[in-house]
Amino acid sequence: MVIYLETRKRGGDKQMYMTLIKCSFKQQIQFKWDLLFHIIGDWLRIYIKICIWNALLMAGSGDGADFKSLAAYTIVASMVMLLTKSHVAEDLSDRVRSGMIAVDLIRPISLKWYCFFNQIGENLFSLLFEGVLIAVISWKVWSLPIPEIKIIIPFVLCLTMGIIIMFYIQYIIGLLVFWMKDGTYTNMITYALFVMFSGIEIPLWFYPDWLRGIGQALPFRFIVHEPIVIWLGQMGVREIAFTLMMQMFWLMTLFLTERNLWNFIKKNIEIQGG
Repeated sequence: MVIYLETRKRGGDKQMYMTLIKCSFKQQIQFKWDLLFHIIGDWLRIYIKICIWNALLMAGSGDGADFKSLAAYTIVASMVMLLTKSHVAEDLSDRVRSGMIAVDLIRPISLKWYCFFNQIGENLFSLLFEGVLIAVISWKVWSLPIPEIKIIIPFVLCLTMGIIIMFYIQYIIGLLVFWMKDGTYTNMITYALFVMFSGIEIPLWFYPDWLRGIGQALPFRFIVHEPIVIWLGQMGVREIAFTLMMQMFWLMTLFLTERNLWNFIKKNIEIQGG
């Protein structure tokens, strides 16, 4: 049995990917009230976090940080989260259990890219219709500075690779369901590690040395923390170059892991006759 088919024409590939993004947009735009409540909830979450940071700074617990940097970090982290969020692992787990994965495997597009562009469509919708409004309001309320133009390109590069790193992690965790049959606990562990070491809640510079050392050995900080530090202008040219090189290293590592895991899954499915 053919597990999945790769389209041969690149023009057809691009058109199919754009169609996936458009379909994802159309699905999301149907839930207007859900979008409204998300905007309100995210704004309140940002406001509460910034109030907490302000209280800590006033109490002298800011560890040398200033309010503008922490406020900007909180807002940009929320925007980055909208772009990097991924429920691919959870979706794959559900589809494997329900048997719907059989339909995914015979589509004229690889399972990986189907998941990727479907997720990208959702994330772009969230950023455009939710994140931009929240960012503009937040920047006005707290009068935050705009970053220099020269850091925009490295920030975009770093953020783009962070998005792909996050997807590969989620996709690999999702593929493990073929072997483990249940992805509940792997999803929980991965999400816990992401929250702790990505810097999505607390900047990593507040961590003790031993905990920050653990975070530096994992790829999660390259998804959120490092792009934000570049945005804040707290990285020099050499540090930016090193960060981008490390992201490329993790992308290659995750890519090879995903390829080997997928080849293993294909062999097992073929042996089982499924």
